[in-house]
Amino acid sequence: MKVILFADNDRDFVEARSEFLETKGYTVLKAFSPGEARNILNHRRVHLAILDIRLTDDTDGDISGVELALEATYDPLPKIMLTGFPTVETAKLTLKRRVNRLPAAVDYVPKRGEGEKKGSEVLIEVVEQAFDQYVCINQDLNIRWGRQNELLSPHLASQIYPDLSREWLTERTGELEDLFRKLFYEYGQVTLGRILTRREGWILLTAFAYPVQRPEEQFIVAYGQREKVQQEAKHYRSFVPDRAGEKVVSLAKFAETIHFGATAYRLVGGEVEKVTTFVDFYHRQPGDKVLAAVKDLFHVALQPWYEKGQEKQPRPLEIFCRERVESEGKALTQPELEKRVNDVCRAALTAGIRGLDCSPHKLTFRPSKGTVISYPNPAPYLYEQRIVLSPPTLCGVTHGRLDGASVLVDRTGQTWVVDFEKTGIGPLIRDFVSLETSVKFDILREADLSKRHELERRLLAMGHLGEEIGTKGLDPAGGKALQTIGQIRSQAAAVVGSEMEPYWVGLLFCAAERLLDYQSELRYTREEMAIFAHILLSAGMMCQQLVGGEDCLPDASPEAVESLWIDIENQEVWVEGRRIHLPPQGFCLLQYLYDHANQLCKRSDIAKSVFNMDYPDFRPGERKLTDKDTINTAIRRLRKAIEPNPSYPKYIRTIRGAGYKLVLGHTPSRDET
Repeated sequence: MKVILFADNDRDFVEARSEFLETKGYTVLKAFSPGEARNILNHRRVHLAILDIRLTDDTDGDISGVELALEATYDPLPKIMLTGFPTVETAKLTLKRRVNRLPAAVDYVPKRGEGEKKGSEVLIEVVEQAFDQYVCINQDLNIRWGRQNELLSPHLASQIYPDLSREWLTERTGELEDLFRKLFYEYGQVTLGRILTRREGWILLTAFAYPVQRPEEQFIVAYGQREKVQQEAKHYRSFVPDRAGEKVVSLAKFAETIHFGATAYRLVGGEVEKVTTFVDFYHRQPGDKVLAAVKDLFHVALQPWYEKGQEKQPRPLEIFCRERVESEGKALTQPELEKRVNDVCRAALTAGIRGLDCSPHKLTFRPSKGTVISYPNPAPYLYEQRIVLSPPTLCGVTHGRLDGASVLVDRTGQTWVVDFEKTGIGPLIRDFVSLETSVKFDILREADLSKRHELERRLLAMGHLGEEIGTKGLDPAGGKALQTIGQIRSQAAAVVGSEMEPYWVGLLFCAAERLLDYQSELRYTREEMAIFAHILLSAGMMCQQLVGGEDCLPDASPEAVESLWIDIENQEVWVEGRRIHLPPQGFCLLQYLYDHANQLCKRSDIAKSVFNMDYPDFRPGERKLTDKDTINTAIRRLRKAIEPNPSYPKYIRTIRGAGYKLVLGHTPSRDET
């Protein structure tokens, strides 16, 4: 079936020409305005569009058809411009060649015909030529949808656009078939083998194409939403380095329709039939083969990437990490982070995972009876941006999304990487922490949070990347994960150096990104909740490592853990287990309130005792200004620093018209402080 959109504001003309095209075997969808044309293009399966330049009316200023033809959304669709008012300017505008894209129009046809030929005869010649040269759909291609036809085209289409109604799914299914007929235009048959990887709006599968009277050709095909596949192909061409004149994964073909895109890759030095994803390889092979595959990945497959264009950039690593999380549409804000932390703790308890609890500034974990371990709540460290490393940051070409699904492995342990949508210039540490994160949270199958905690504890005990880690006392699953991560870190040391601190920062932000994936409206299995609990614990443990001894809780005062406490001797402020950094003026203000805890502190007394200002010396207007610009501002800043939720103060209460009160369950005396 060959489908044409015919759009013209002259209904009689459209009807006449459509009837002629239909007698030649074409299916014609009719539109009489730009809106109707867009509606058809956005929903229906269309191979070619015939657009009147003056699609809205016949005035000289109307070029609505040209504007429609120029819209990037419809770039893959060949278009023929049709008009009764030809001009050189519009012809140049629509026929102009564009790099790696079709021109806005592939041809330009006057309505009235040329010479002795009628307009309908000219139109059919141009349409047939456009189908031959630009549509390029192999209608004779025999497509086997899976080895046993188990990958049905409606299923593959709905995987990319899961929210489609049944009516539009039929159209997308036909368009997906067109995509594969374009991608394998020069072949007689193609067999789609098996799905390797699924992501939102994108699928990777194997394909076996058969040219006429030539041997089988094997491909890895990525298909999905057109924008995603375009981005992948663009980043592949821009960043994937040559390797001895070839690519480890070679981009062989590219095709697109309005809604879909597809790339076909060849695996240099490998057989598609024998490859699987790293996550499958990990679970099917013994530990020594997994370690060898990790070494091959970084030492062979990705080494040319990391050698290309290395440079030290004068920006802190955490800035790159924050930008990466935000580029995924996730917000490292106080409300988002605090909500995820609280929701994960509650849901873990509901799922039967006991021992994890949280307060605004502390995580408490009880791995066994009688054992209590505390870590910082990672939320404040992330939204307050307290994790700071000094630049520079070593950058270069990175894969950008290295995990168990984007790495392919064959039976010999040779590796290839696929999925290039996130490939680009970034911190070189990114790939290593991404794969480690995937091993811990995607690949490791363990519902016991205590065992996951022990794995994390041993990893954090490493003094430098490349240090050997003992597996004694771990169960086989934990030991295999520990050894695999040890190999990843050993490879990281050879590329980015052996320092642990930048590595922990990378892991912290990977965990934060995973934490933000939690959706409280969904119900998760016990194993899934164990993973989210592990993510939260891991983030807290990273924060503890990064702040070092800075936040070691004092033994002298339980108030430092449960409430608010000031260590006058060391000039330190503790709020619910977290040390708060205050500027000198903020510390003086809090100390004054603390010395008068649970008592009204009048504004005049605060002004005199903290800010060395005496209200009687002020005129009424000056007093009001002092309240607003000095005291109120200082209180607001102090609340932001110490309150778990500054919008609903727990400690510093406002006594309307009088002053402020620091509310504490424990009222210290001067002798105590």
